[in-house]
Amino acid sequence: MADRLDRPLAPVPPDGMEILIFYKCPHCGKHVGVASPTDPRMVTCEGCRMAFPIIPIDEHGIHYIRIMLAGGKAAADPDFL
Repeated sequence: MADRLDRPLAPVPPDGMEILIFYKCPHCGKHVGVASPTDPRMVTCEGCRMAFPIIPIDEHGIHYIRIMLAGGKAAADPDFL
């Protein structure tokens, strides 16, 4: 086990991905990040703690990006592979 701790770690490639969408809070103007919001819902601003409704994004667009980037695996910098 001590052998494994002495060796340097190899860089780890991406194993998944999430699309982060930003909404501007109508109360304070701060940008609020929401991960792949495909359903309408209320979000709470981290800045002013006020809630506001968001317009969801198209689920087909999220699926397209995930397919094109192989779930994040194809997004890795080729210089590190």
